[in-house]
Amino acid sequence: MRAFFCTLIAALSLSACSFAPTAPVRIIYDLGPAPATTASGGALAWRIADVTAPPWLNGEGIAYRLSFQQAQRLEHYRDSLWAAPPAALLTQRLRDQLAATPACAGKPAALLAINLDEFEQVFTSPASSHVVLRLHATLWPVNAGGAAQQQHWRIERPAESPDAPGAVRALAQAVDDWLPQLGGWLASAACH
Repeated sequence: MRAFFCTLIAALSLSACSFAPTAPVRIIYDLGPAPATTASGGALAWRIADVTAPPWLNGEGIAYRLSFQQAQRLEHYRDSLWAAPPAALLTQRLRDQLAATPACAGKPAALLAINLDEFEQVFTSPASSHVVLRLHATLWPVNAGGAAQQQHWRIERPAESPDAPGAVRALAQAVDDWLPQLGGWLASAACH
């Protein structure tokens, strides 16, 4: 009889485990592979500071906004996260891409500072969304007498799907579309 009760208790204990709620599966995203670049092999034209961002972009959450419902409310996907805060992901992508850019002839390396102001998915309806990448750059000259130069960008791209994977793909594309624009601005701001 005792063996029967022990077996019954063990069976009930094991079956209770199958009814226990499971932890949600977290999906981690980054910006994906960087676009191919050609290494310059020369000195760098810029020293690149870490990208900065406001406090609401300092976490790993993938942000979205329901502009059709309450545009002032910033939300984050529950089970989807960035591998690092967006500013850190952008810093790495920026350094990877600008490492291939040669220095300006006869010019010392200037300091490039990027501020990430917006990095989110915006829903205009439950089934339609786009992403917004908004940032600005400051190029600080090496000599104290030179003036700093600034440039602002706002890039919007449609999201393929109204969910976290759609936001991630569109934001990664927005970043990769912005980098050549930054390169063109740097070439004109620092080398002329």
